[in-house]
Amino acid sequence: MLNSELQLKLKEHTFKFRTGDTDEKGGCTFIGGSWVDKTTDELFKGKRVVLFSLPGAFTPTCSGQQLPTYDTMYSDMTKEHVDDVYCISVNDAFVMNAWARDLQIKNVKMIPDGCGTFTRNLGMLVNKPKQGFGLRSWRYSAVINDGKIEKMFVEPGFNQYSDDDDPYTVSSPEHMNMYLQQTYSGHDQPFTQPSPEGIDLEVN
Repeated sequence: MLNSELQLKLKEHTFKFRTGDTDEKGGCTFIGGSWVDKTTDELFKGKRVVLFSLPGAFTPTCSGQQLPTYDTMYSDMTKEHVDDVYCISVNDAFVMNAWARDLQIKNVKMIPDGCGTFTRNLGMLVNKPKQGFGLRSWRYSAVINDGKIEKMFVEPGFNQYSDDDDPYTVSSPEHMNMYLQQTYSGHDQPFTQPSPEGIDLEVN
């Protein structure tokens, strides 16, 4: 489950992004781009951000429901004291960029966690051998306020080997937007462990 040492503040991490690649053949021939490093401070400091994570790019629930719906609900969330919405997955930058292009994502920013280090630090890294995926993220959503976890919704049934049906309930954009509409907080108190229902890393 969540790393008990993490407490409220996100651990420092550097993400590897790609920028400026062009796909001349409409396939997988990417040229002209460069690597860009961004830290957790650059992404989260001084902002209130919705972060959601999912098992993998181009997978059915993630592509058919979660990512595109977060994208269409982006303006609803930014009306509720949210500066941005991020999607993170244990996939590399090439895959995350290609996925966003394929789904024509306009608003959500794609965060590649290729080595799974950020996800591991958060305690959300699981093995999915049943699906042939290897190490991936458990599905969750969170509000990160100035680099600190304000609220987190973790899908039920968390287990290290992810022998599950990939639940998709509390991490949905509809559920997140309901929370955003009901409350706005910027507390500095530690969160609690998630309940068995996968809800409530609540800041009281």
